Amino acid sequence: MNFLQIESTSQKKNPQVGDKLRNLIMASILFGVVGIGIGSIMFTSSGSIISSMEEVAKKTFPFAEDIELVKAGGDVVVEPVYVPQPPTLTGALVDASTFGSQALLIKDVESGALLYEKRAYDAWPIASITKLMSALVILEKTPDWTTSTQVISDDVVDTHMYAGDTYTLEELWRAALVGSSNKAILTLSDAVGWPRDAFIERMNQKARELGMADSHFTDPSGLNEGNVATPSDILLLLSEALSREKVQDTLLLNEHQLYSNERKKPHHMWNTNWLLLGWITHGFGDIIGGKTGYIDASGYNFTARVSDA
Repeated sequence: MNFLQIESTSQKKNPQVGDKLRNLIMASILFGVVGIGIGSIMFTSSGSIISSMEEVAKKTFPFAEDIELVKAGGDVVVEPVYVPQPPTLTGALVDASTFGSQALLIKDVESGALLYEKRAYDAWPIASITKLMSALVILEKTPDWTTSTQVISDDVVDTHMYAGDTYTLEELWRAALVGSSNKAILTLSDAVGWPRDAFIERMNQKARELGMADSHFTDPSGLNEGNVATPSDILLLLSEALSREKVQDTLLLNEHQLYSNERKKPHHMWNTNWLLLGWITHGFGDIIGGKTGYIDASGYNFTARVSDA
């Protein structure tokens, strides 16, 4: 069952589903092989969540100018603090069972309010969404993007490049996040100076640092079904990834062109995020960033942050 088609249809039949979507994060994992899926959608609005109140009381006994207030028995006047409120929804959301995805999570970024969920805390293989974590670890090594390296010889599925091709790290970075090239991300992970096992261990450490308690990584590409996470954890990963300008800017590229000097041949790739390309009709305003993924064990995976019109 196609979630995007259902969402579009339900909004046409019931335009009162929400008075405004505002900014949102979507994380969806669809198990397309057998017609079921696991995923999460998180409706969110941009902006920071207030995590602490500003100190409003003096630490010492009132100063002279406060004496009259104390004599009158009044309290110290506290200026109102803005607390983000969740978006107001009108009408009724369609039942979770209507969607073909295994799980969904919708959460408002600004207020942190959970608006919609279906099995949001069940772990599931996440396929190439894994590349977001790999990208974060690669950035920690501050690579020189102008240097070149040869594509690894690992026997992995890839439609974008061949072993032995020479590309700059910048070209590999874009191929990994735009075209979701498995060889590109593996070549990058090997090029930053860590053995593969150490790189994967850092991925798992990073997951724990981000609070992704139910996630585990076994390879940088996502081809291994041992890369698992819950929809709730995926939202933490996406938020961290989008906080890095280099990741977000790359995820928003519509396309990328490679040229193999070894084969004297160009290769074009489109972004795998069809919402960004407009290949799927939707009513969102802007696509802030997103990542897809697919392996047989997981089905179709999707996570993205979008804004209202």
